[in-house]
Amino acid sequence: MLRKSVIWFLTPILLSLPFISSCVKEGVSTGYGQVERAYCNPKFGAYVQFCDSRRPLSNQVQDGSLIAIEGSRRTVKVAAYYDSRYTLCLPKTYERLFYPGELVKVVTLRCGYSKNRPYCPWKIKEGLASWYGYGDGSGRWTASGRPFKPETFGLANKELPFGTLVKITNLENGKTVYAVVLDRGPYVKGRDFDLYPKTMRALGGIKKGVIPVRVEVIRCGWPTR
Repeated sequence: MLRKSVIWFLTPILLSLPFISSCVKEGVSTGYGQVERAYCNPKFGAYVQFCDSRRPLSNQVQDGSLIAIEGSRRTVKVAAYYDSRYTLCLPKTYERLFYPGELVKVVTLRCGYSKNRPYCPWKIKEGLASWYGYGDGSGRWTASGRPFKPETFGLANKELPFGTLVKITNLENGKTVYAVVLDRGPYVKGRDFDLYPKTMRALGGIKKGVIPVRVEVIRCGWPTR
């Protein structure tokens, strides 16, 4: 009850602030006629809602914009895509990260696609890798908006852009595998990477569960167009 009371109290105040105002739109000529897209709003407030979408949607940013969503539990950086219906709509896979109806702050870190190359904060990193995908409540969709397919060479990481191709080496047995960053995680303290079952199996670490690895970036991010 207290949470709802605070939200109702803050609503008129937040709506009066410029950063939560309606987005400015411009017409864009395409082969299919005139469409609308939003200019990027540098920062805005929104109430979290979940919908049947493969990726975050917002009418405050251009397609492909990198945003930071700051909630009460954590801050998540993710690509968002324009949809005129929502101030902020998240895939249901985000239910473990944010509360329904939670008031969050959204900051635009990179506007749209153009002239924005993917950025990888490191080239080589050693750490601990676990695996996920069976019997742990994993959803049908990844944070990148792609379907979650455990039997592909994928992994989750909180730092590298989606689509980054990496070479993973099991430091215990020397086995290597190439995989693509498709999801966010892990969310267990002390772990750096969460591997798809097929990726971990290729490294010989399924039975052990957590293994020491070296991860090398081969290609940073994927082409956005």
